[in-house]
Formats: sequence, structure tokens, C-alpha cells
Amino acid sequence: MTTSILNAEIILSKSLGDYWSSVTTGTGSSATNIQDTALKAKANDWITDETYIMITDEDAENDTDEEERKATALDNSSGDLTVFDLSGDPGDGITYRIHRLFTASEKRRALVHAAKWCFPHIFKQVFDETKVLGDWLRNGSCEEWAETSYPDYWRASTVTAAKNTTAPYYKHGAASCELSTAAGYLYTTNTLVPDLERLAGKTVEFTAQVYADTADSVRLAVYDGTTTTYSSYHPGTSDWTEDDDPLEVQATIADTPTSIEFRVYYASGTAYVDDMRVTGPTRNMVYVGDLGLARNEPHRVSRLRTIYGQAEHPYPIRDGTVDKDGWLHLPSDISNYTLRIEGIGYLDFYDSDGAVGTDWEDTIDIDSPQTEILVAGAAVYLCNQMIVPNFTSGTSESWKEALKYWQGEYRDRYAKFGMLPPNTMINWGV
Repeated sequence: MTTSILNAEIILSKSLGDYWSSVTTGTGSSATNIQDTALKAKANDWITDETYIMITDEDAENDTDEEERKATALDNSSGDLTVFDLSGDPGDGITYRIHRLFTASEKRRALVHAAKWCFPHIFKQVFDETKVLGDWLRNGSCEEWAETSYPDYWRASTVTAAKNTTAPYYKHGAASCELSTAAGYLYTTNTLVPDLERLAGKTVEFTAQVYADTADSVRLAVYDGTTTTYSSYHPGTSDWTEDDDPLEVQATIADTPTSIEFRVYYASGTAYVDDMRVTGPTRNMVYVGDLGLARNEPHRVSRLRTIYGQAEHPYPIRDGTVDKDGWLHLPSDISNYTLRIEGIGYLDFYDSDGAVGTDWEDTIDIDSPQTEILVAGAAVYLCNQMIVPNFTSGTSESWKEALKYWQGEYRDRYAKFGMLPPNTMINWGV
């Protein structure tokens, strides 16, 4: 259920009456010439002062795919279209499109703008079960990887750490951390998560779900700059620890530690770690600033009945507040339970690695008919761009009429196709 920028732009172009696509029928005489017999049916003045082409074929020669150039003249006796210099002649049998109202890039810019502007009629659905109430760690389920060599808020010492998303080698969420190559450890510390400094002088329990195929290969540890306290080893039975019996170690951290670290030691074999947690002093708050929620406010928060794993009948938590730093505070004495957090967020286009992008192949997490709302919002943006003082009064008035039309279309489309958010169950302000 995603749509690429290119496909959204095609929908927008068709809605604007500005879509024309064809295939070259010969090799142009130079990089400034496209040959297409289909253009013989067009009048020469069909090419206006603001006409642009875009090559839309990966097989185009000289790497001209996705290149945009201004078109300057048409010879309809031969079907030759003159354009500003391309990287080279695109070749014969190459798909291209002509834009006469707005360039392809202008339409792309409008779509990127509309992705957020159309909120809340279209939105990103947030459904998260990676957060644990009472957990002091950040990204203990190894879901977030800004770097490829360690999860966010973690580091690797000697050992090789890599993101794994292949079932059944993850336990919580949709990813785990694979440990391999050299003996060492994966760790987080109070320098990465400053809140851990509050654990000085406290007794804590560090737990993790672990898969290992080699005995005496993987164990946990708590380090306070002086003392290292270890858990027992995973038995190396080529399976995960049980949901209610994770690998665990309990330790009392020094009153004035020089460091507070939680480590996963690795020696050899195949090993994965997931769902790492640190519990101890009561902590009825959880960080939601990384979930992409609009204003960091969820619509619904539930406690899963089991400490680990999925819940058939989640227990709703009805009160909460979110502070300025993105922490959700819940008025409950429940600790070490997984939360289900539901809400909505702003849409954007993302590349295959999950980063925000504006390449033609980048995608937005909606499909038809919600794309009709997106393109109407983009059309409103484009019309607004044309109503500026440097246009003649006649041109400006025409675009004002177009703007009224698209504003009406936008209202009609979100009334018909607007997305419904989850029911709000959080009562803000405890």
C-alpha cells in the first residue's frame, strides 16, 4: 500500500490535464533532438514557452533517464522535437513525457509539500509494540539503525553487529541484532542514554531475549566502571529463550559509578539478541518521540496482558501526559509490560532504507483512493504558486479560478476518501 513519487506525479498530471506520454520512434540527430512520429499529429505551436520533457525510461542511452529539459520547437513534418542539451541522444524506443503547465520537478515539489499539508485527512498510521513501560533502555528491541554497524543508542566493541529482519531470528518488533565474527560485546552506556545516570546506587535487572547455537557463547553483564556482574550463558540450543524466562542478570550499581553500561557478550557461533530491558526503580514513562506521532500524542495506549509477546486482549490505559521532550507519562504502577501505542503522524516520501527522500522511486504510505486527496492538495499548491504579483492580471485571474476549483475538489475528496484515525482513549492531563 505505497505509491511512488513518479506514480503520484502521473496521477497529478492526468488530473491537471497535463499528461502526454510517448515513445521515440527514431534516433535523434543530436542530444538536442527527440524524434517521434506521434508528434506529427500536433501543431507546431503546441510546444509553448513553458513546455518541458522528461525521459522516463531506464534503458535510455547516455544515462538520460529522469533528465528534464525545456522544449523549444517542434517540426511536425518529421516529428522532431528540439530541446535543451541532454546528456546524449536517448535513443530509439525510449519512453518520455511532455509537461506543458508545470515541469515534472515542480509537480514533485508540490506532492512533497502536500504529503504534510493534507494532514489529518491523510496520515501515517502508527502502530507500535516495541516500547516497554518501566524500561530504562532506548531501542532495546533493535528496531532503529541510523548506522549499519550498531543499533541506535548502542555500540559494538570488537564484535560485529548487524540488523536482522529475517524470521524467525527476531523476537520483538520486526528486527533483532545479529552478533558475529569476533569475540566482544554490544553495549549501551550513560554517555549514550544520560537517563541511566539515575540508576547510580540502585539495584537493576537487565534482561534480553537471546538466540544462540553455541554453548557458553552469549551472556549479559552490568558494568559500573569497577565491577562487572554477569548472567548465566545461553545454553546454545539453537533456539530463543522462552518469553517468560529471558536471559537475565541483577546487579547493584555503585553509588558513584564512573560508568553505567549494559552489555551483551559474544564469543562464537550464530547469535541474535532482541527485546533488551533494564528495570529497577519505578519508571512510569516511556519515550515516544521516535514513533512519528503528530505532536508526539498517541490516540490509544494499551498494556499487553503478557510481559513478553503479543496480547489477545490488550488492557487500555486511559490517562497520560506527554512532556516537551517526547516522554509519555502514564499514571500506573505497572512495570516491565509491553505497550501497544496507536496514533497518526505526518506523511512523507521514503527511500528503501526508510530515510526521507525526494527521488522519483521513493514512496509514500498511501494508495488509491487516498492518493486523490494528495494530488488535489498538490494542485492547490501549484495554483497558489501562479497567483503572485509578477504575473499579468489576466493570467493571475485564471489561476484564481483554477484555485477555487481545486480547493473544492480537495474538500470533496477528503469528505469521501479521508482516513479515519483510531478512536481516542487517552484522557490528557492526569
